[in-house]
Amino acid sequence: MTIHIRGIVEFEKILSEPWQDAIGMTRTRMAVQQLLDTQESLSTLEKRLKDYIEKSDAVIDYLAKTGAGQLTEHPVFEWSVDDSILRSPCWRLESILPRYALSVMNENEAHRHVKEHNYKEARKMFFATIDMHKQCAQNLALWKWKLPALNQDVLQKNWHLAKIEMLTGMATLCMLSTGIQKQMKSTALFTVTQRALRNFTRSLAIWSSKQAQDLMNVSEALRYYFSSDILWTSERYGESIRRLERWTQQQLEFGPFEILKDEWNKVPLLLEERRTTNNGAYFDPIKDATPLCSPVEFINTPEAIDIPHPPATRAWDVSDEVASTPTELQEHP
Repeated sequence: MTIHIRGIVEFEKILSEPWQDAIGMTRTRMAVQQLLDTQESLSTLEKRLKDYIEKSDAVIDYLAKTGAGQLTEHPVFEWSVDDSILRSPCWRLESILPRYALSVMNENEAHRHVKEHNYKEARKMFFATIDMHKQCAQNLALWKWKLPALNQDVLQKNWHLAKIEMLTGMATLCMLSTGIQKQMKSTALFTVTQRALRNFTRSLAIWSSKQAQDLMNVSEALRYYFSSDILWTSERYGESIRRLERWTQQQLEFGPFEILKDEWNKVPLLLEERRTTNNGAYFDPIKDATPLCSPVEFINTPEAIDIPHPPATRAWDVSDEVASTPTELQEHP
């Protein structure tokens, strides 16, 4: 997604009383405009965006306290997001769109770290992106745009709330990727996958998007994959095979998570091995296991609650089947 500033706003000419940093604010906005157009130095652009956000917040707070009488004229702010032009005298644009531009940069950086298998740094960048969307959603609380031209996704509170859930899910997939790298137990990986599924389901419930739908499907497929492992370990061979069969024909889009794609590519061979082993040694009938909970059930489930895997033990083994998330996976930025 591309974002640009269209047109110059000279803040020193629109405030009736001298503003101590009006000229600096004009220059910072012009610098942001140029860097968004050229993409010459992303690190400098990040610094300028943070500087401009701080300056614009200060002016908006000042005007909120003193009133519009401090303006000699009303400026018109004009931005473009992809092919849409956002043009308004509303100062709220200068609070939301710079934050959105910064969130796009952070998200791109997170994707780069994921592709490099640096999941710890990717999680940090996903949470930095989430913070920007939280601020945008807060600025848009109880706010509606009357002009149809301003009813764009980026200016809707619910769109940002959906992004928060989706990015939280992607941060959780980073945790899952780390667990796969460290070959953690399937019980723990099942729990983490289910947390990601919860976030993507909530995101779709708020605002529909292909990316959230794709990653929800990935999380659901992997949930069945790890559930199949749990059943196999518990000597419920036929149920394990049936559970693994459910998603083998699905076409999945993994986004930047190549490690999850590689893990999923093991399914056809794994399924064939389990069928051969069962047919030659265990002769366990192929049948449905206790169903996993529906993704819809996660929408209102509190974050602190993990819905456990259905009991997978034989009658003579009543040990706990669901492990809590290992400490090494409970990392936060």
